[in-house]
Amino acid sequence: SKVQGSRSTSLTTSHQPLATNSNPQSLIPNPLFSVRTPTAIVTDLGTEFGVEVSGEGATESRVFRGSVKVQVVGDGLPSPSGRGAGGEGSGQVVVLRANESARVDGGDEPRITVLGASAKTADFTRRIPKVTYKTLDLVDVVAGGDGSSGRRNRRIDPTNGQAGAMTPKDIDSKVMFIGDGKYHRVEALPFVDGVFIPDGGKGAVQVDSAGNMFADFPDTRNVTWKPIWAGGAIPTDPPSPAFLGGIDYASPPHCLLFMHANNGITFDLEAIRRANPSCKLLRFHAVAGNSSEAMYSPNGERIIADLWVLVDGQVRFERHEVDGYSGAFSVSISIGGDDRFLTLATTDGGASNVYGDWTMFGDPRLDLMQVDANEPKDKGIKGLKEVRL
Repeated sequence: SKVQGSRSTSLTTSHQPLATNSNPQSLIPNPLFSVRTPTAIVTDLGTEFGVEVSGEGATESRVFRGSVKVQVVGDGLPSPSGRGAGGEGSGQVVVLRANESARVDGGDEPRITVLGASAKTADFTRRIPKVTYKTLDLVDVVAGGDGSSGRRNRRIDPTNGQAGAMTPKDIDSKVMFIGDGKYHRVEALPFVDGVFIPDGGKGAVQVDSAGNMFADFPDTRNVTWKPIWAGGAIPTDPPSPAFLGGIDYASPPHCLLFMHANNGITFDLEAIRRANPSCKLLRFHAVAGNSSEAMYSPNGERIIADLWVLVDGQVRFERHEVDGYSGAFSVSISIGGDDRFLTLATTDGGASNVYGDWTMFGDPRLDLMQVDANEPKDKGIKGLKEVRL
């Protein structure tokens, strides 16, 4: 366990409560602040200090500035001088000042050993880095932004990786996009690795530029009705809304990745990390579903589709037989430090066509944790007067 002063909220250990400064932001320490360990009581006399307790119960106190009083737990007389400088003060009580340290060992006759200048001050982080959380908007990323610019209404052709504005071909309801069994890089978008049309009928499908293959996609029609759309109203004539759970994700303040089956897109997590060096990727989150209002196609087949989320070619989420009455469901996937690629995919449900497979991810985002770059970059965050048990 380690405790460091001099700012804190109220803390309690198994030994006794710790009195704390009533104003956690104040640099003026409360003189009542004390730390009780199995072998010692360390009292704040107006200081910034650290206390370390070993697994055997030995206590070591180090003073960065000001002074502290170190007292052995138990009865006994104070040291002859009450000071710790120059090796004086070994006994029951010592006062340590800046850059001094002392150790209290347990046993039948616990005593204080003054160590002089501390060589271990680097063990303590003397600031609590400011931690904030932010989101990276994946619709903005697909529309050509950096995840924070709010861009909308752009598309990616899954048959060739071309990104840009919607074309007349994209809007034409009679045009279908036919897959070629290949993975296509998206050179125009730094955070998008590539796109593809998933079809497991011929075996495993490549899902990222590292060559990861996924073998569990079903045998699909190998076509899709629309390109991957970052919107905004769905580009039909006239433009269409996209309701899930009573919310139109095609209208502000919401957004969507419209991925009519069969479509696949992969994001480059490492590129996102490089662009956000002070951030840690935590989680992918979206609301997903099928915004189709129809239950059956014109030939009487039930309209169903599947949604997939993969990380480095491994399935992290899958939902099957999704139709317009499945409603909205949450997708939340943790992102590890070694995870490289995030893939979103949709596949048809095995019907003779892809009619009505209006699958989508609403408000898709990555959650990030950011540590203030101006704070000391110590490993770990022990903080001032923080107890680690």
